[in-house]
Amino acid sequence: MKKLLLSVTVLATIIFFTSCGGGGEKKSSVKVSTEMQDFMNNLNGRSASVTVALEQFGAPGLDDKDMDMYDLATPKVLEANGNCYLLECKSGITKRKYNLCWEGGKIISVEDKGME
Repeated sequence: MKKLLLSVTVLATIIFFTSCGGGGEKKSSVKVSTEMQDFMNNLNGRSASVTVALEQFGAPGLDDKDMDMYDLATPKVLEANGNCYLLECKSGITKRKYNLCWEGGKIISVEDKGME
């Protein structure tokens, strides 16, 4: 009986730490601009938040490639190239990627890189 109780306790502990470990997600180590970080902070898993973020940080006339049609959450920058950032966000059960380029504190171009 003690062995069974010990086994159940160990199994429950393993499951707890595995499930609470963030699902294997790693924080991005890519340095981003303050504006990009502020933009990412606005993406909370609702398409309305994407619309607000694009209105606040997008240059006038920006073609956002319908980015605001998706419920984007948990944004992470995968790589930076000058003033452009490859952004990955969760959207439901998929992940979507966008290349965002900045100039003067505003997003000047959006490239939809597709989904996984």
